[in-house]
Amino acid sequence: MNTPAMAELILRHQMAFDFGEDGLGDLCQKLDLLHDAASVGRVEMLTDLSLEALRGWLREIIFIARETLYELDSTSGEAIWN
Repeated sequence: MNTPAMAELILRHQMAFDFGEDGLGDLCQKLDLLHDAASVGRVEMLTDLSLEALRGWLREIIFIARETLYELDSTSGEAIWN
Protein backbone atom coordinates (compact mmCIF):
# COMPACT_ATOMS: atom_id res chain seq x y z
CA MET A 1 0.00 0.00 0.00
CA ASN A 2 1.42 3.38 -0.93
CA THR A 3 2.04 6.08 1.66
CA PRO A 4 -0.90 8.38 0.77
CA ALA A 5 -3.33 5.44 0.82
CA MET A 6 -1.93 4.28 4.16
CA ALA A 7 -2.19 7.79 5.61
CA GLU A 8 -5.83 8.04 4.44
CA LEU A 9 -6.64 4.65 5.98
CA ILE A 10 -5.05 5.68 9.27
CA LEU A 11 -6.94 8.98 9.35
CA ARG A 12 -10.26 7.23 8.67
CA HIS A 13 -9.63 4.77 11.49
CA GLN A 14 -8.54 7.50 13.88
CA MET A 15 -11.97 9.03 13.41
CA ALA A 16 -13.73 5.73 14.16
CA PHE A 17 -11.45 4.28 16.84
CA ASP A 18 -9.63 5.78 19.78
CA PHE A 19 -6.01 4.68 19.71
CA GLY A 20 -5.09 7.10 22.49
CA GLU A 21 -4.75 6.51 26.21
CA ASP A 22 -8.51 6.09 26.76
CA GLY A 23 -9.16 3.77 23.83
CA LEU A 24 -6.22 1.48 24.51
CA GLY A 25 -7.10 1.53 28.22
CA ASP A 26 -10.63 0.37 27.33
CA LEU A 27 -9.19 -2.45 25.24
CA CYS A 28 -6.99 -3.54 28.15
CA GLN A 29 -9.96 -3.44 30.53
CA LYS A 30 -12.02 -5.63 28.21
CA LEU A 31 -9.22 -8.15 27.84
CA ASP A 32 -8.63 -8.12 31.60
CA LEU A 33 -12.33 -8.78 32.24
CA LEU A 34 -12.19 -11.66 29.76
CA HIS A 35 -9.12 -12.99 31.58
CA ASP A 36 -10.94 -12.77 34.91
CA ALA A 37 -13.89 -14.73 33.49
CA ALA A 38 -11.55 -17.33 31.96
CA SER A 39 -9.71 -17.75 35.26
CA VAL A 40 -12.94 -18.90 36.92
CA GLY A 41 -14.17 -20.86 33.89
CA ARG A 42 -17.06 -18.48 33.07
CA VAL A 43 -16.27 -16.87 29.69
CA GLU A 44 -19.79 -17.73 28.54
CA MET A 45 -20.94 -14.85 30.75
CA LEU A 46 -19.15 -12.41 28.44
CA THR A 47 -19.35 -13.94 24.96
CA ASP A 48 -21.42 -16.29 22.91
CA LEU A 49 -18.35 -17.34 20.89
CA SER A 50 -17.26 -20.94 21.08
CA LEU A 51 -14.02 -21.49 22.98
CA GLU A 52 -12.30 -22.36 19.69
CA ALA A 53 -13.49 -19.11 18.09
CA LEU A 54 -12.44 -17.12 21.15
CA ARG A 55 -9.00 -18.74 21.08
CA GLY A 56 -8.73 -17.82 17.39
CA TRP A 57 -9.58 -14.17 18.06
CA LEU A 58 -7.13 -13.96 20.95
CA ARG A 59 -4.38 -15.48 18.82
CA GLU A 60 -5.17 -12.94 16.09
CA ILE A 61 -4.98 -10.06 18.61
CA ILE A 62 -1.64 -11.36 19.89
CA PHE A 63 -0.31 -11.71 16.33
CA ILE A 64 -1.35 -8.17 15.38
CA ALA A 65 0.10 -6.72 18.59
CA ARG A 66 3.42 -8.54 18.06
CA GLU A 67 3.63 -7.43 14.44
CA THR A 68 2.85 -3.85 15.45
CA LEU A 69 5.61 -3.92 18.06
CA TYR A 70 7.99 -5.34 15.46
CA GLU A 71 7.13 -2.56 13.02
CA LEU A 72 7.48 0.12 15.69
CA ASP A 73 10.84 -1.28 16.76
CA SER A 74 12.16 -1.69 13.21
CA THR A 75 10.94 1.61 11.76
CA SER A 76 10.64 3.80 14.83
CA GLY A 77 7.03 4.25 13.70
CA GLU A 78 8.13 6.73 11.02
CA ALA A 79 8.20 4.66 7.84
CA ILE A 80 4.61 5.36 6.79
CA TRP A 81 5.10 9.11 7.10
CA ASN A 82 8.24 9.32 4.95
